Amino acid sequence: MISLNHRELIFTFLQKGYVDAIGAHEESIIQYMKDYDANFRILEEPLMKVGVGVAFSKNDKRDLCEKLDKTLKEMRKDGTSKKL
Repeated sequence: MISLNHRELIFTFLQKGYVDAIGAHEESIIQYMKDYDANFRILEEPLMKVGVGVAFSKNDKRDLCEKLDKTLKEMRKDGTSKKL
């Protein structure tokens, strides 16, 4: 396993055959393929799922955390989150 910090290097390593596969955000791979007329195969199954965290001030009196929880639950229920 090789860890590289620069996007240009990971795609160069793949194109030159220095590595057999790369792990990267799918959107960055798609954008790279568009920008450089490259063609890579992307796995259908994700390597990992990432959650999103939201921080609120402990002193917030507007109930933002509860409002966001309610909105996210509604979005999951009506299918909006899946569409996004």
